[in-house]
Amino acid sequence: MDSQKLWVVAEEAWTALSGRFEPVAEQMCAQFGIEGRVFGLLLAALTLEPEDTTPGHLIVRGPYTSADEYLKRLKGATLMGFLSEIAPGKFRLSEEGREITRRIASELRFVMAKVDPLMPEDSGRLAVLLDRVVQASINTPPPPNTWSIKLSYKLMPSVNPPMPFIEQAFSCLSAYRDDAHLAAWQSSGLSAIALEALTLFWRGEATSLDELCHKLIRRGHSSDTYRSALQVLRDRGFVTGPDQAPWVTGAGRVFRNVIEADTDKLFYLPWVCLSESEMSEMFGLLTRMRDGLK
Repeated sequence: MDSQKLWVVAEEAWTALSGRFEPVAEQMCAQFGIEGRVFGLLLAALTLEPEDTTPGHLIVRGPYTSADEYLKRLKGATLMGFLSEIAPGKFRLSEEGREITRRIASELRFVMAKVDPLMPEDSGRLAVLLDRVVQASINTPPPPNTWSIKLSYKLMPSVNPPMPFIEQAFSCLSAYRDDAHLAAWQSSGLSAIALEALTLFWRGEATSLDELCHKLIRRGHSSDTYRSALQVLRDRGFVTGPDQAPWVTGAGRVFRNVIEADTDKLFYLPWVCLSESEMSEMFGLLTRMRDGLK
């Protein structure tokens, strides 16, 4: 059994499960007058405790967004009463923010348990197998560093009922993939902004500087910042052509493919903790979970 094939079906199962609880999340967020992005910010603040939440903390896992944009979001949540700014640029959950975050998380986990399509012994077994991969990922020596997965693991609920535990295990593994991706490209010296620009051109998701800026407006960077990043890519030989029609060179494609391959290599290394028979068993359980939730 191929580890990559196993992760693909895990992501499909996670997507199917998300389709069941995300409408409830949207309803509850609307009830409390918050956006989904704000709820994610509150969850991040919860995982960072007892440390404060700062733009610098948020940039570690999400380096593509500007510090100014993160500060704007943190101040917005503070104005809504969900965070408290205890010092300039340093935030903590308010009592209201903590209560709302826990209420929403508790309700979503109730929904997850309710829609579990597997028999209790099967979902319990899937939780055990996923936790083994999570623990192996946390304990595998760097690279990568395990900052993101350790924060995600702080939200891990009890193993019973299994489905909320399974969902958080998916989240932990996704966080570890972020850790692996960061380790795969940071040594290249390319900035996060330039890397994301290269990635969108590489995938064909942007075909001009203007389109790139429009797609990434949520990141909070100016068009001049992306224009400079594009010039860096040209200087490295990864992109050529004018702003209105840049294209990725062969060297750029090789570089981006290597980043992807190195990410996979780091991410899948801990999966050797599973035997061939356990991987096949896990694949079957994930497939049944995915199909049962559709």
